[in-house]
Amino acid sequence: MANKAKKFMQDLCKKKDKTEVWQNHIVLVAKYSKLLAKQLGADEEIAETAAWLHDIMKIEGKKEKHHVHGAEKAGKILKDMGYSDKKIKHIQACILTHSSDTHYPPKTLEAKIVASADALSHFDNLAGLAYVAYSLRKLSREEGRIWLLQKFKTAWQKLCFPEARAMVKPKYEAIKELLKKI
Repeated sequence: MANKAKKFMQDLCKKKDKTEVWQNHIVLVAKYSKLLAKQLGADEEIAETAAWLHDIMKIEGKKEKHHVHGAEKAGKILKDMGYSDKKIKHIQACILTHSSDTHYPPKTLEAKIVASADALSHFDNLAGLAYVAYSLRKLSREEGRIWLLQKFKTAWQKLCFPEARAMVKPKYEAIKELLKKI
């Protein structure tokens, strides 16, 4: 059933001209969610489905409280796809708690996996985050460097498992070293 969520988001990203977000973030979050779920013995379908839908409201253009509104919207979509109420609630909890909002910490194994996968994706997308810092936010060289360092530090701190940290520790160390030289 996760494939239905994947197809839904892939189509939405195409429609909203968000193929970069699809390729450079959502696909990575799903990849890391599946990988961690398998390693940690979690429900792979829950983790993967939540990963595909976690940023649905950002794709819709609503970034403010995207995790709250995204959980609500995902519930309706999943109902239409034939998911059980129990699975819908679990997936909604993963979406609600995937961001760094301290009001909604992840509690279940699958929610921690999706939150960690969301953070892991950042370590594979230094170029995209630099584009955000310097082109979209129009930060100075030093402001952008500081913003990027903080973004990666926050992502590192968001990782809930030693397995997740082990996956990206070399990348994180390399990114910190590179950003020292900017």
